[in-house]
Amino acid sequence: MLHAIGRMTGLEAGRARAAAEATLTALARSLDEEDRRELIDALPPELTNDFALDRPRNDGTQEGFVRQVALLGRRPPEQARIRAQAVLAALAEQDPGLVARLHIPEQVRGLFEPPGSGGVTGPKGHSAPLTDDEIASALATLPSWSGDRNGLRRVISLPPENLRAVKRALDRIKADTGRQPLCQQTPDGLVLVVRTVAIGAVTELDVRLARRVDAMIEEIGAGIGRPRA
Repeated sequence: MLHAIGRMTGLEAGRARAAAEATLTALARSLDEEDRRELIDALPPELTNDFALDRPRNDGTQEGFVRQVALLGRRPPEQARIRAQAVLAALAEQDPGLVARLHIPEQVRGLFEPPGSGGVTGPKGHSAPLTDDEIASALATLPSWSGDRNGLRRVISLPPENLRAVKRALDRIKADTGRQPLCQQTPDGLVLVVRTVAIGAVTELDVRLARRVDAMIEEIGAGIGRPRA
């Protein structure tokens, strides 16, 4: 399992083990007592000895799960999410039958997809910054956004009632993913900025977040202004 985590994140064995301990503890806290015991019995004891596995209970959301992993592993949420994905993907790779049997909350199951390649994970487990060419390619598919490697920016000019709908939708994105754009209030709307604060740069995760914001705005039918320099 540690080898698989290292393969997906670039972490050396000690950090991969720390990521596994934090993530598997959070997973155990997401399960009922019977499933928790089955998980513990299937894992090496050294990966489940450092933390209480039954408290505090996880709330079953991705945000709550990542928050626990971040606290247990003493890592920023962005790092914690990527490391958790690698650990859970490694567990599913090693013992898919176990993962299928456990009654894992549906939102938490969304974290079992391994972290992607090409700018998602850096050599120390951080999200890797995108290159200038990657930023240009991303912006070509995000016509409402502008920016550079330091951040992507979208300007939203809306009546107050539409703006409130956008803010509520942004809160839902954060509840689902643990991430949302930085919002700057303007006299006639908002400026949204996406960047990975932990490394001070734009990553593939930020591009995905920008696309999700676009889809959200389209869904609620808001009229949006074009990006301004």
